[in-house]
This record gives sequence, structure tokens and C-alpha cells, in this order.
Amino acid sequence: MTTAEHIRDQALQLSIGERASLAHDLLVSLEVAESPEVVEATWFEEIEARAEAYERGELAADDWQVSLDRARQRVHDRRHV
Repeated sequence: MTTAEHIRDQALQLSIGERASLAHDLLVSLEVAESPEVVEATWFEEIEARAEAYERGELAADDWQVSLDRARQRVHDRRHV
């Protein structure tokens, strides 16, 4: 188990208020670490890489509803661990 996995597992044992506070602190730390321009450029690079991989046939695409359902299932599964 990696350090991040260990920390995540422990964080999931916190109360909802403590988890919300921790999540906020982590998100704020990301905002401080990178400027909006850097974040935007990084996302643009990721989008371009994914689009190119899709065009080469290396990445499959799902219907948006399938993707949304999958994301909702993952959130549900994490809440009920």
C-alpha cells in the first residue's frame, strides 16, 4: 500500500465534516501550487493527448451517459466502503 493509499484510507474514516475540511484544505493547496494559467495549459495538454490517442484508435470513447453512470457508481462505491 502506498503512502497516499494509506492516508486516503485513514481519511475515509473521518467524520463527514472532517473529510470536507480536509478536502477543502487539499484543494486550496492545489490552487496555491499552480496558477490558473498553468492549470489551464496542463488541462489543454491532457485534452490534446487524449484526442490524439482517440484518433489513433488507442483510446475508446463512451457515450456521455455511460461515463456519467460510471462516475456516479464510483462515488457510490466510495461512500459505502
